[in-house]
Formats: sequence, C-alpha cells, structure tokens
Amino acid sequence: MTLLEQLAHLLHDLGLGVYRADGRPGGDVFLAVLPQAPDSAVAVARYGGGEADSLLGWDEPRIQVRVRGPARDARVAEARAQAVYDALHGLGPRALVGGTWLQLVVGVTSGPAYIGRDQAGRHEYTVNLRLEIRNRSVNRR
Repeated sequence: MTLLEQLAHLLHDLGLGVYRADGRPGGDVFLAVLPQAPDSAVAVARYGGGEADSLLGWDEPRIQVRVRGPARDARVAEARAQAVYDALHGLGPRALVGGTWLQLVVGVTSGPAYIGRDQAGRHEYTVNLRLEIRNRSVNRR
C-alpha cells in the first residue's frame, strides 16, 4: 500500500472525508488529483521533502492536501481545509493502515492557503505538511 493510500485512509478514519479504495461511488478523498466531481472533495499528493539519511531509516516527505468546495461559498472549503490542518498538525506517533510508522505531522505553513478557483469556479485551499515516517530498507536501519 502506498503512502498516499495510507494517508487517504487516515483522513477517512479521522472523519475528514470518505475514501473508497475500491473506487466505488460516494467517496470524496482522492489520490494525487481531484476529479471533476464531486464539488466538495479532497486530494492527497506528495511533493518532495528533505534529503534522506543514507543509513537511518527515517524520511520526511512533504504532503499537500488540496481541498475543494462549492462555487457558491468559499467558507465551505476553508472550513474543511482548517479541519484537515487541525486534525493533522501535531499528530503522531501512530501506525498507519498499511504499516507505515508515522512519528509526527507538522504543518509547514500556519494553516490553509487559498489558491483560487478551479475551472468550474469552485474554491480551493491547500494544506502543506511535513511527515516524519519510519522507512527501513535494505541499506537503512
């Protein structure tokens, strides 16, 4: 299971959206990109991170949670983005569904950032986070 899948499950478990890993209708948490529907939705994407230690099995990936709401009221998307920030900033330590050890989540900004409207006029916000995760591999302990 990928890290994004595990984070989508986390958002679901925290009551921040509905993730349907099997793609069934009714979900509003997606991986990497937002589809055209539904109007209110969340996407979880990776966007880099700091240099990883070559010996110690800890990584600090950066994650962006993109939140979209209806065109009629920006407050809907802002409130959901704030709920995501509030639930994730400072979270840890805990095991994620899929087995990744999440030591800590840190907001890299002090809250959601408004990024404007999409092509359909719906309001969007982003929440940028740094994760500290255990990532052992053949060359790392």
